[in-house]
Formats: sequence, structure tokens, C-alpha cells
Amino acid sequence: MNDLDYTVHYRRFHDCTETHAEQVAESHARSLKPHLPPDRSAPILDIGCGYGFALRALRNLGYTNIAGLETSPQQAEQCRKAGFPVAVAQNTAAWLQAHSKQYSFVILMDVLEHLPVASQVQFARAMYCSLSSNGRAFVTVPNANSIIAPRWRYIDYTHHSSFTEHSLFFVLRNAGFPDISISRDKGICRPSIRLWKSESRNTWRRMIVRWLWLQVYKAELSRDQIKDISLGLNLTALASKS
Repeated sequence: MNDLDYTVHYRRFHDCTETHAEQVAESHARSLKPHLPPDRSAPILDIGCGYGFALRALRNLGYTNIAGLETSPQQAEQCRKAGFPVAVAQNTAAWLQAHSKQYSFVILMDVLEHLPVASQVQFARAMYCSLSSNGRAFVTVPNANSIIAPRWRYIDYTHHSSFTEHSLFFVLRNAGFPDISISRDKGICRPSIRLWKSESRNTWRRMIVRWLWLQVYKAELSRDQIKDISLGLNLTALASKS
């Protein structure tokens, strides 16, 4: 349904203010920075770039050869207003195949779950095709291991699936990636004891909830199965072409 205006959903979580854009970009920068190419002029593509928050993060980190790709004209227009070049393609996989081996790094944040399950591997293969010989892909998807996984799966009308570390690995390996690293973060660490701060109280609450949720997994799964599980809202993968 190509006539859907995706901003109807997107605007519930993201406004068009500069302050919000910088806050989200700062969060993306923390996630992306450890994995980005050392060459600030390396070609980087953000697939499903939305309002351009990840592109803004890249720009703030000093990267100069960056571009976005969108299926939504409304999203693309908002991204262009922020100063980023964006291509609009109704068939993203075909576009990526037509731009074979052009990118050193591609970003696929919260996109794969929007594709029908039957087309996810083919799409990931197109992403693989767009990467240069030493290229890498940064991928995030909803985490089916999360304690609120059902809400995260169905919060967006256009979602088709959620993922475990096994199903995400399956898609990326069948796409051709030989080297795949998927997050195992449990989110259980000792936070600040400054309980008079609301941020500290929220961190403690999250830690306690995730610790209790981990006990459910320990009761049902073996130790070897548990070690690879992440309990965050999203799974993060870094897939290298070589």
C-alpha cells in the first residue's frame, strides 16, 4: 500500500524541532560511532532514513559522504529540509542492486521488520550487494526477547515481524554475510545510587525488571541458550561482507 502516509505513525514519536533532532542524533551517534569507518569520506547510506536522525549523527561525527534512501516521499522531504540528500525508491531492493558495491557502510535501523517475512532475506541480499568488498551493515530490529516484545511488535501497523538473535542471524547469513555479531546486552548493571534523581530511579527500575525477566529465561532455557540473548527493546547486529 504505497499510498500510506507513514508520518501519521512517525510523528507520534518524533517532532520536527531542532532540539529533538539533536537529542535523537546524539543517541544514534553513541550506537554508531564504534562501528563506523575510520575514513570520514567513506560513502555511507542510511536505508529508511526517516527524518534524517542517523544522518545528522553522522554529520555531527564529521562524515561528509552520506546519503539517505526512503520509500516515503513525506519522510524524504523532511529529511531534505534538514540538509541531506535523499533518494526515493518504491522498490528499495532493486535500487540497492542497481547501486552495487557503492557503499562502505550501510545503516538499516528499524526497517527490516517492515518487510513481509518472505522478502526479508532477498532484501538483505540487496543490501549486501550494495556494499563494497570490505563493507559493513549496521542493523537494528525489534527484539522478541524483550519483556514488552508484543507491544513493540504491534505498535506499528506496518510491522510484519519481530526477531530473536537466531532469526536475525538466519536472515543475515542467508543474505551472504560471513561475519555477523549480534548484541547480547542484558541491560543489567549497577546504576547510580543517586536515587533522588528521576533518571537514576528509572535506571534501577529497568535493571530490576530485566533481572526478573532473565530469571524466566533461566527457568526455561539452558545456560548456553541464555548467553546470546539480549533483553533490550531492539536487537543490534553488525554484519561484515568479508
